[in-house]
Amino acid sequence: MPTVLLIDDHAMFREGLALTLRQEDSSLVIETAGNGAEALALLAAMPSTPEVVMTDFYLPDLAGAALLGPLRRSRAGLRILVLSASEDPQDMETALAEGAHGFVHKSADSRQLMDALRRVMQGQRGVVLASPAGAAAMPVLSGRVDPLSRLSARQTEVLHLLCEGLRNADIAARLSTTERTVKAHISAIFGALDVDSRTQAVIAARRAGLMGRPR
Repeated sequence: MPTVLLIDDHAMFREGLALTLRQEDSSLVIETAGNGAEALALLAAMPSTPEVVMTDFYLPDLAGAALLGPLRRSRAGLRILVLSASEDPQDMETALAEGAHGFVHKSADSRQLMDALRRVMQGQRGVVLASPAGAAAMPVLSGRVDPLSRLSARQTEVLHLLCEGLRNADIAARLSTTERTVKAHISAIFGALDVDSRTQAVIAARRAGLMGRPR
């Protein structure tokens, strides 16, 4: 049965979310941890890698990149879905740059959360669900709609520059960011457009009319 490791320092939220996940999918095995150190110890003791780790982004002992890096190194191929109440788009960018497969705001309802969880379990990257307040800056999960609408404003900028043939280093310089962040954006773009290469992303963008859209 698929196993999900849920990490959150608020016991009521952690227990409520575990109950919700079990109600939505009775086949799930839910393991829980209250902080980063506890989660890493639990992962080390698990006989097999869980399908997904769902974690708060700001834990009291390990937060942000300090948490995601050790999680990734603890198990090869670990899939991570970040849950956060943060409204800061930079937190989403950091989480994806540090290897998270997705970033979901804690305002999501159970249907949206399960949709994100299932997509991450399938190996998809760039699975993002913003809060209503952050929706203008972050992409929102959706069904069969224009795939470009799933991209954040910054990801759309990156895709424009991909279409212009720029390399990662050039894109990073143009946008005053790091190559690692650019790579995270490109990974998210691939996931949103359901493609596996830069060439396919450019073709998909042009078919969707991106080059005719204002930035």
